[in-house]
Amino acid sequence: MSFKTILVPFDFSEHSVLALEKACQLGQQLHAELHIVHVRDGGADEDLQRHAMDRLLSAVPPTYEMQNRVHRQVLNGRAHAEVIQYSKQHQADLIVVGSRGRNGILSLSLGSVAQRILKEAPCPVVLVRADLTNAIESVDEADIQYRGLKESDSPALDLIARAISLRATDIHIDPLDKEQYQVRFRIDGIVVSYCNVDTGVAERLMHQYRTLARIDAVDPFRPREGRLMLPASMYDFEVRVTTTPVAGGEAMALRLFTKESVFMPLGSLGFGPAGLQTVQEMLHGSEGLLLVSGPTGSGKTTTVYSMLQTYGSTNKNIVSIEDPVEFDVPFVRQLNVDERHDVTMTSGLRTILRMDPDIIFVGEIRDPENAAIALRAASSGRFVFSSLHTRDVAATFTAFRELGVKDRSVAENVIGVVNQRLVRKLCEKCRRVGELGQNEREIFTLLGVEIPSVVYQSVGCDACRGSGFKGRCGVFECVRIDAELAKAISDNANEDDIRRLIRAKGISSLTAEALKKVIDGVTSLDEALSVRWA
Repeated sequence: MSFKTILVPFDFSEHSVLALEKACQLGQQLHAELHIVHVRDGGADEDLQRHAMDRLLSAVPPTYEMQNRVHRQVLNGRAHAEVIQYSKQHQADLIVVGSRGRNGILSLSLGSVAQRILKEAPCPVVLVRADLTNAIESVDEADIQYRGLKESDSPALDLIARAISLRATDIHIDPLDKEQYQVRFRIDGIVVSYCNVDTGVAERLMHQYRTLARIDAVDPFRPREGRLMLPASMYDFEVRVTTTPVAGGEAMALRLFTKESVFMPLGSLGFGPAGLQTVQEMLHGSEGLLLVSGPTGSGKTTTVYSMLQTYGSTNKNIVSIEDPVEFDVPFVRQLNVDERHDVTMTSGLRTILRMDPDIIFVGEIRDPENAAIALRAASSGRFVFSSLHTRDVAATFTAFRELGVKDRSVAENVIGVVNQRLVRKLCEKCRRVGELGQNEREIFTLLGVEIPSVVYQSVGCDACRGSGFKGRCGVFECVRIDAELAKAISDNANEDDIRRLIRAKGISSLTAEALKKVIDGVTSLDEALSVRWA
């Protein structure tokens, strides 16, 4: 028999939790929709119904929710009658009910009416009997992390905990229509659907996030940003929230950070041996501007923070101006851009220059004025770190020209540029050996990279949740500005000439560095070539 719809009466007891776990296992195997129904017999109290629905939101394990469709419903009335009626309306193929221990005495709050569900159900009913002392046979590592993060019955914190347990870096909450919102997670750089929720549930959820972020709701027609004030039990996490009005309602995006994902040893970011040596040489300097460039979401902030961490135990005075401050850094005095109080990137940069800094971090160079100030700070003996949105190292100097900065100032003050992207790492548990075709071999030859004897392809397994990939690592183009490059920049050499000069020095392009990750078995050829490189 094919079970496409599984119904679970749920009363939040330990026994119904076990029944739900069994239903999830069956649903996973059968690719069935899961319907969770909670029946209240106390009348249609809106506050109690909302509270029950909020609790239902956290009932299903996060890994299951992402891969399967889940429906939740809070009903009012006679328990067995509501369950039977719901099963008929939604054409349930199976009902899963919890029971106690060996003798099968039903223990749902549905009480004795559970026996009537067995008798009157229009479909098969499964009794899940379990000794609660031995109920949990195995616990997934992600579930341990998820359970440890749960904070009371807050749906807002629960959703964050679920996202983190799935290694998500972003949560997106967007309206689908008047009745539903879609919740999506970005995992390993890919946006995947997690679940759909009723508009009323989504609005309460976003209200909680606005409250935690102290976002003023007086003017709902403008985009707003903030950082969530999280409880002490979640001190290792930072969440930045952005909310904006869109067609159909309000959209919200949450960026998730963990200390271990922001403060990483430089050697673990993905630098090749030559690139890592170049970066370490640049960090031994004491003045000048070091730029980390790349598109949004390429890991620039993590790279800069990891660089700054190398000075954390020194006697350097490190000051930053960021928009916004993405993570609290104990060894950095951080200023946050706050335009409501006239603290802009430019005015903040002027302020920190008066704070006797040895090292300055400018969150991002965005306009001619703060580009000029950052270069002026570098010329006055400070070591300045910043980021810029450019496609590769050579394009960085074109970007400065477009900002109106003189070539000579750039040539004299920029000591190096690190351009980067992120690629997904193959799951080591399921990757398999693949073959290279003639066209693919020519790609390696064209870029001067040795053709590998073995390459790996993605497959998909439980460990990587079927994606074939688990985690990401950086791909870097690292260039230290020497006298020859500085002269070319000062002489107004065009972007292509600078790029050729960089290659002549034996510095690999991003594409070549990505192919080296393929040779090392870190990623697949398709993944390496799927990102647009310079």
